[in-house]
Amino acid sequence: MNKYSAYALVSLILLGTATTLIADSPSDYDEVCQCVDPYNRVRQIPVVIRDFHSSHDDFENEVGSERGIVETDLGSDGRPVYAHGDEGTRTTHGPDNFNQWYKNVDGVNTSINMQLEMTEVTPGFWQYSNSSFFPIDDLGFGNEGNSHNYHFTLETHLKFFYVAGGTFSFRGDDDLWIFINGKLAIDLGGVHSVEEKIVYLDDLAEELGIEPNNSYSFDLFFAERHLVQSNFRFQTTFELQCL
Repeated sequence: MNKYSAYALVSLILLGTATTLIADSPSDYDEVCQCVDPYNRVRQIPVVIRDFHSSHDDFENEVGSERGIVETDLGSDGRPVYAHGDEGTRTTHGPDNFNQWYKNVDGVNTSINMQLEMTEVTPGFWQYSNSSFFPIDDLGFGNEGNSHNYHFTLETHLKFFYVAGGTFSFRGDDDLWIFINGKLAIDLGGVHSVEEKIVYLDDLAEELGIEPNNSYSFDLFFAERHLVQSNFRFQTTFELQCL
């Protein structure tokens, strides 16, 4: 048994008895929060995808990597908090526009419930990888004359059992924010080409307010805002579970 298999085994043994520190998820996410088929080396992760028109101010506009678009603490509603005023940032255009990204707004976006299949590629190492990530082609508002539907956001709200030595990593474009225990752990904001970040959780444990052998919330927010690529690769040594 390698160390990652041990992590998973310890997680299963201790999950029922450990102190659980899980933040509330958005109420409109509850109905889709249902992990499916945790065996056979696959796990279906529920996600909410919101399709936007390309004419939205924050889509098909300025490009560039941007850190600090959102606050370091997750909002009380379980969503990122915009960190700027009406002046906006290079790639975003004020709080009113940003606050539409992860909320259902009639006429502005349309919500689609889907699942991503994470595979246990080696014992204790889970991955979802797609270098052509267009999950809502021809859905929602449609492709709007493009070869793919390039204008959408994605969110998922999960939990995990923290065992020392574990990692999270993400590689993709465009915006990506991951919050652990309600604290920002990965910030890959902006409209950019493929970027990658690996988090060794032990290094951030004090900053995130977490300790081994406890369960914590895991909140991921993604946005695809610009032609012509869409990459999404997420890897972890932790077994993610639904709330």
